[in-house]
Amino acid sequence: MTNALTDLDQINAELMTGSARNPFGRDVAPGDGVSGEIIAVIRRHRHNSQGQPLFWVNRRPQVAATGDPVIDSQLILETDDRADDEDDGLAAVTMDRDVQRAIRAGVRRARANGVAIGGRLDGLLFVGPAEGGNGRVYDLGSYTPPA
Repeated sequence: MTNALTDLDQINAELMTGSARNPFGRDVAPGDGVSGEIIAVIRRHRHNSQGQPLFWVNRRPQVAATGDPVIDSQLILETDDRADDEDDGLAAVTMDRDVQRAIRAGVRRARANGVAIGGRLDGLLFVGPAEGGNGRVYDLGSYTPPA
């Protein structure tokens, strides 16, 4: 199965994530979190640090001529958090399996069918590393669907 991204998808990914910070980067500490309104949903082809596109080969992302593209999904949140005067308050939450697990539970508690533009995530927190060191644990306080 291949996922084709249109030129508009690529443009929107660059446009919406240009200044959006990742609230759960490498330096995240337990208790760090983010809240905000979902203003965009981005899907884009992942690239390595040299800018080369990655493809799934033997269940691993690799630079290759064949294979399905590695696609990342992100929710772009508009938050009230500002690190400085240049910060526009956008946060890009990458939807890895651990974040998905927390958001899925919050969406189910809200009895919604999924996330939507205009919906709000409140209290998406990094709890800590998963037991055994494989992955991370997140928790979502609540999801509020758009009105």
